Amino acid sequence: MLSRVAENLYWISRYVERVENVARLLDVGFHLELDASAPMKESSEPSPIEGVLTILACREAFERDRDATERDRENVLRFLTFDRHNPHSILAMLWRARENARATQEMLGGESWSQVNKLYLYLCSSKAHRRFAASPPRFFDGIKRACVLFDGLVDGSLPREEVFHFLQIGRYLERVNQIGRILTEQLGDWNETSVEDQPARAIHWASLLRGCSAYEAYCRAHHERVDPRGVVEFLVLSPDFPRSMRFCVTKCRESAREITDSDDDEVRSEADRLLGRLDSRLRYIEVDEILGVGIVPFLAEVQQECDLIGDAIHSTYFYA
Repeated sequence: MLSRVAENLYWISRYVERVENVARLLDVGFHLELDASAPMKESSEPSPIEGVLTILACREAFERDRDATERDRENVLRFLTFDRHNPHSILAMLWRARENARATQEMLGGESWSQVNKLYLYLCSSKAHRRFAASPPRFFDGIKRACVLFDGLVDGSLPREEVFHFLQIGRYLERVNQIGRILTEQLGDWNETSVEDQPARAIHWASLLRGCSAYEAYCRAHHERVDPRGVVEFLVLSPDFPRSMRFCVTKCRESAREITDSDDDEVRSEADRLLGRLDSRLRYIEVDEILGVGIVPFLAEVQQECDLIGDAIHSTYFYA
């Protein structure tokens, strides 16, 4: 496969995964604000929707061109949804996914290409703006479903060959990165010995799980008892939950090995070596060790490993 085609496929799935993630975070944040006892403007803490700016590392860009009166919920939502000049907005990321998909239609498949194209054209339409104004939660739910449909078309229509595996690597590496960012933002001031307002913290932990699309799966596994240690273990170390960091890294490594056609004893690339190292770390570390180091320092190390893996993937497959 041409390296240019492989790179396009990799970035299609990364961008679609980001779009789904932003839509989910905004949806959860919107509901959390509606349930909050204090209005957004009366609280000294950043609102849940404002927190998405921090997760996406675009708070400075948002505040740079706006005065204090323009930094309300409506402007944050529109900045993260429709602003073409914000590279982290849903519309901007879908535009890039569409351009990459346009160049790889034959490899990607007609149905998958059509799904990305239709979603982009919908977001550009007046209909999307009307639905957004009428009900942001329903609008964001539609975006999430459209992204999941794209993933389903990829899973259900592509042979397990290079095309599929480059899409898989992009999807799961992006997912590890986003889960790490969410946990860092949500757990930055948490420690086990702190005295917490139990009802408020229960809402906080539930929203964290919903932001990772993990609430129902977690409740089934833990009998509806939302325990902070259990949440960290579930989202970081679960081998079975498809949005845990360990699961995603394992999937990345499996696809990398399929692309290079290597067996369990071979290391054929720097990307494979780094993925294997991170996979082993997440496979054998215990939650107590993570909490002993500190959840934020641990996540920072994982994020750094993911950055190195991304660089190695580019140098191994796209610029070799």
